[in-house]
Amino acid sequence: MCREWGELLYNAILVDDEPRTVEALEKNVDWQRCGVRGTFRASSMQEAICVIDQEKIDILICDIEMPGGSGLQLLEWLRGQKIKLSCIFVTCHPEFAYMRKAIQLSCYDYILKPIDYEEFELVLTELVAKMEAVDAGESGSLGEAWTALTDETMEQEKRYGKERDVEQKVKKYVREHMVDNIAVTDMAHELHFHPKYLMRIFKSKTGLSITEYISQARVATAKKILQETNLPVKVIADMVGYEDYTYFTRVFKKLTGKSPSDYRNNSYDVN
Repeated sequence: MCREWGELLYNAILVDDEPRTVEALEKNVDWQRCGVRGTFRASSMQEAICVIDQEKIDILICDIEMPGGSGLQLLEWLRGQKIKLSCIFVTCHPEFAYMRKAIQLSCYDYILKPIDYEEFELVLTELVAKMEAVDAGESGSLGEAWTALTDETMEQEKRYGKERDVEQKVKKYVREHMVDNIAVTDMAHELHFHPKYLMRIFKSKTGLSITEYISQARVATAKKILQETNLPVKVIADMVGYEDYTYFTRVFKKLTGKSPSDYRNNSYDVN
């Protein structure tokens, strides 16, 4: 749900030595909806320190491995200077040593590349809500919230067993709800997982975000129906969960290289 203009919004700095990562974050995240008023850029630890010194920065969104100073070193320096801001690390390094250091520095969360923007927006929205609660004196520190989330994840691992079970539960849910408007938060609630845990484990097992898998599963089903029936393409789009026929065509072509009609015609030609 979008926020009202009069509500408190925060500023974030995006720190990464890869400009494409920063550009993709700026483009693909609905910052205002998540509660962020403005974003600033930096490509190194020193550049980030300069920006933070000049601007009011509330949230640090940072890569870990960077030349001239890592994200962990940057956050450690900021903590040493008593500069209060919240942190989300975005990195392609899932090593436990990094995660442990991040916890010690009271980082809020840790997102792996390639970035699942749905997961990122969920994490950012939760962070902003907790920041607002802390500012209002309604809850404990953000570091405590991160630790609680880590504890919750460990409990879920014990309760639900092997990661393969997560993958199979998600795929079964998608098969059974393909015609519906599938939201990851609703799926997680029904499967009794934390949404972030669900997204991370599924991606670690399949290499796909849940959203990407939903699109692939829908297109695979649509291909089968196109090959085996003469139903109109618009009807098939509805059958696999796409109310917007134009959007269905765009997704289908992106994944197959052909429009639904061309795919059907080519299938007939082969047969």
